[in-house]
Amino acid sequence: MHIPELRLMHTNLSGILAPELGRLVHMKRLNFMWNNISGSIPKEIGNITALELLLLSGNQLSGPLPDELGHLPNLNIFQLDRNQFSGSIPKSFVNLLKVQHFHMNNNSLSGQLPPELSALPLLQHFLLDNKKLAGHLPPEYSQMPNLTILQLNNNNFEGSVIPDSYGNMSKLIKL
Repeated sequence: MHIPELRLMHTNLSGILAPELGRLVHMKRLNFMWNNISGSIPKEIGNITALELLLLSGNQLSGPLPDELGHLPNLNIFQLDRNQFSGSIPKSFVNLLKVQHFHMNNNSLSGQLPPELSALPLLQHFLLDNKKLAGHLPPEYSQMPNLTILQLNNNNFEGSVIPDSYGNMSKLIKL
């Protein structure tokens, strides 16, 4: 079955995301924003390699983010903000080489920001505010050539100094 898009935003959906969604391998856009979906993201979503937009903001989703989401080579907009995700950001996300918008704000993610994410060449918006992230701000993030918004406020980072290398981010308009 070749379903290119599932768009069910603001429809009062409840329940969980079915693992069977992973069978829709030709789908390009999955948009279930602003509903009441709970549970976790099934790892089978990582089978939808054609996926370009994964929009799940404004639900009740929780649990850790599956490593398999890092196996979506065509993903360019990744919005999971305003949910209840916990745990760390998977290092597999370094494989999301086409991602431009990475919105994970207003969750409960914790741990150190993976410095490896600095290898995302097209990333423009990197929103990770209002979380429980800790550790240090990776100086490597200054190597992101297209980053315009880096939003990391309301976390638990160590120290009070922004890395000097952030001053070299010529396209950055919001820090």
